[in-house]
Amino acid sequence: MNEKNSTQLLGVIDRIEDDKIVVININDRNGSIYIKKSAFKFKVYEGMWVRINFSPEPKKEEEMKLQIEQLQKKLLSRKNKK
Repeated sequence: MNEKNSTQLLGVIDRIEDDKIVVININDRNGSIYIKKSAFKFKVYEGMWVRINFSPEPKKEEEMKLQIEQLQKKLLSRKNKK
């Protein structure tokens, strides 16, 4: 991962709602992140501190743009056939 193009946040698990949703309060920020508990590959618990990394995924973004363009073309071709 290119650290220049990433953002790291530090947060604490505030609570786990219905044993399904993990609520993380971001340290030094006014905000929270809600993540499915099943997304974690380790045991999580209230009071646990976690480091969160964000980085762009240009390849995935390009794939999605292509899918959207293909769907638009398909929908437009249907509309023109009517």
